[in-house]
Amino acid sequence: LLCIWFLAVSSLAQNGTFTRGQKFQIILLGVPDMSKMPLPPTDAAVWDIDLFDNPASTVKALKATGKTVICYFSAGTAEDWRDDYQDFAAADLGKVLPEWPNEKWIRIGSQAIRNIMAKRIKLAADKGCDAVDPDNTADKHVQMDMYQNDNGLNLKSTDAIDYMRWMQHEATKYNMKIGLKNSLNILNDVSSFVDFAVNEQCAQLGECQNYANFIALDKPVFQIEYPMPLNAQAVKGVSCKGPDVAGLSTILKDLTLNGVTYYCDGSYVDTPTVGGESPPRPSQSPKP
Repeated sequence: LLCIWFLAVSSLAQNGTFTRGQKFQIILLGVPDMSKMPLPPTDAAVWDIDLFDNPASTVKALKATGKTVICYFSAGTAEDWRDDYQDFAAADLGKVLPEWPNEKWIRIGSQAIRNIMAKRIKLAADKGCDAVDPDNTADKHVQMDMYQNDNGLNLKSTDAIDYMRWMQHEATKYNMKIGLKNSLNILNDVSSFVDFAVNEQCAQLGECQNYANFIALDKPVFQIEYPMPLNAQAVKGVSCKGPDVAGLSTILKDLTLNGVTYYCDGSYVDTPTVGGESPPRPSQSPKP
């Protein structure tokens, strides 16, 4: 078993590199249980984990096995369970997200907000993360309210583009990379300076073709589908067989984003996890 593990580690890309088609794992509910090393999937080059829940020791241990570690945080909302929630001023908070009662939109152009996010990006660097995955920047489906008055902030797509440029600059200060989460309506505007993309449900929504130019740049799209039910049969459906899915790094997950993962090659893993402070996720997939 150890020989197989070392062979898998030796085949992984160098830490911090991103290329089209990389296999990945994402766990946002719970923390990878590092006492169970080697953690499956051993051949996943990229791991996306929660910035706040995971200690630096988790990042270090993953990187020691050749993994590239992405650290996730919400850059467009204030989550009331996060350690720095008290730093958000009431004047910078918008309305509650319809499906996420523990989150409120934030005024992304506010200097106070950017100070908070700068600290988060530095925290990622201090923990040793190779890259950051800032969520809730913009999206024409789940985050549609970002551009409408009913979010309480009257934000525009140009605000999101400027925000992404600013975060990319901050990440670069620490030699970290950055990805775009969903946000197809600004994809072409930011493709030149983001290093990867994370998408949810482009196969289900018939939107994967939007990434054709992005993957032509040899940049990976880490694509998550939430089929119901989540089982081995799901890989035979649109999640893996839909149009324009080829070339994307697709995984099938439960909405909780725990350790259970199906891959389009038919493989399955249940990565051991412990703890985790994130609240329950919505009970059903968001609708377009």
